Amino acid sequence: MPTQFPRWVERETACAMNIFNERSPTMHFNRRALLTMATASLAYPWPARAIPNSPSRAKSIAAWRRRIESILGKRRVPIIDLQATYSAKQTNLSKVMAYMDELDVAQTAFAVAGEQDGALSVELHRKYPEYFIPTTSSGEFPRWWNSPDAFLDVSRAELQTGDFFAMGEHEFRHYPSPEQAAAGRLDRDITVPIDSPIGDKLFAMSAEFQVPFQIHYEIEDALLPALEAMLERHPKALTIWCHLGLVRYPNRNTRYSPAYVRSLIERFPGLHFDLAVSGPKSVYTPSGARDATIFEPNGKIVDAWLALLEQHPDRFMVATDYRPPVENSMPSYIANLQRKFILDTLSERTRHLVAYGNAWRLITGSAWS
Repeated sequence: MPTQFPRWVERETACAMNIFNERSPTMHFNRRALLTMATASLAYPWPARAIPNSPSRAKSIAAWRRRIESILGKRRVPIIDLQATYSAKQTNLSKVMAYMDELDVAQTAFAVAGEQDGALSVELHRKYPEYFIPTTSSGEFPRWWNSPDAFLDVSRAELQTGDFFAMGEHEFRHYPSPEQAAAGRLDRDITVPIDSPIGDKLFAMSAEFQVPFQIHYEIEDALLPALEAMLERHPKALTIWCHLGLVRYPNRNTRYSPAYVRSLIERFPGLHFDLAVSGPKSVYTPSGARDATIFEPNGKIVDAWLALLEQHPDRFMVATDYRPPVENSMPSYIANLQRKFILDTLSERTRHLVAYGNAWRLITGSAWS
């Protein structure tokens, strides 16, 4: 029997119906698909947020909605990018905003690097409210891995203000990135035990405030039980495991696969994955492995991964992993890898959820409608 939608859902979404061209195979968004997307989060019994709804938060959400609707009004698919790192000294903000406009990136969640708190992220949002999402500090720098308890105390205080909508990326197991490996940055080989009191504190904070957080957690058999234990212990935490299928040392992995990820999705309702991955032919130099395992070498998504994306479209989202050293490559990365190789291969409903719908639900607490 077809899904029966409540009248209020149909009423709230009716205004959006006429912005899609039925003759466009890429942009057509039929009525049933939109209603399904609008109710995608209703199956999850999320608790009430510890952060109260306030006029300032409502104003922020309204600004983001305006920009998303303006992109949809052009019959294009907007992107919300929840994985990005901002450096006041290195990020060329005008260049970033220009490519956001060119490539229909509606919002970017900039986690600030190298600062004592996330105040700059709030400042960016106040200056450009439609473009940026206030995000706590990036856990990709020494303040996180040297003093993680103090780092999380700052994050908690920030969440209590009601000004922040997301928490940045937290490195629990991190190999040097390709550019770091090339530079011999062995200091970027990071381990913070995820099942430690620090991990407990972060997961519990997400569950309490109902704010998403990201983890960088390399794919190794030896690491998976600890993560599963944390997800079991904190089922209401909104966890985004970054870099789906990015396997940089294949000899360390025998378990992680589409079937394994499906099993996690079916067990843990708060677990999500982002698609900030390398290109299909990318080779991780330290291991010599082609690391983006979701792709065939020709750029086609592996059938089993594509099937998983379509079966659980509410758990995945595109992302750029922006940081200043790769700023100049961002336009090509978004246009080719995120759009051509990923979004353009998905069914219509899945495309809209993965591009912006899931991120919208995580940052606002409500499904896009």
